[in-house]
Amino acid sequence: MPAEATKPLLLLDVDGVLNPLSNRPPPGFRTEWIDGFEVAFTVRHARWLTELADSFELVWATTWEDSANESIGPLLRLPPLPVIHFSKERVGDTWKLNDVRTFVGDRPCVWIDDELFADAFKWADDRPAPTLAIRPAATVGMTITHFEQVCEFRDRYC
Repeated sequence: MPAEATKPLLLLDVDGVLNPLSNRPPPGFRTEWIDGFEVAFTVRHARWLTELADSFELVWATTWEDSANESIGPLLRLPPLPVIHFSKERVGDTWKLNDVRTFVGDRPCVWIDDELFADAFKWADDRPAPTLAIRPAATVGMTITHFEQVCEFRDRYC
């Protein structure tokens, strides 16, 4: 089995996590125009994700899908990552949950998304595999506190 398959998954949303959804991004972010959308990114996220890639298999769990590898990844100095493709069918409050559940299977994972609701947190709590669901504020995105939570998960399960 490839080494990557033994690592826990780190599922990453873009908008609201790596790209704060705000008229004024937090300090330390720069903006870029990508495919007609203004997005804000920080090198801090690039450093964190590079560090976490040693212990996790990073996966795009974003509506950007494959274009995340073309547009978002290079801004964060990330290599191409696996991508979760989402079905058009939207079920439940956390509309990505069914596709995430299928992709993850029985692997341990951390899922960071600004659109996680009670059904996603219940799924995370009920899974036999270690699972952490993190919901950042969409206007702020992933913070040092979230990074530290992922590091605590890593230290405990990796």
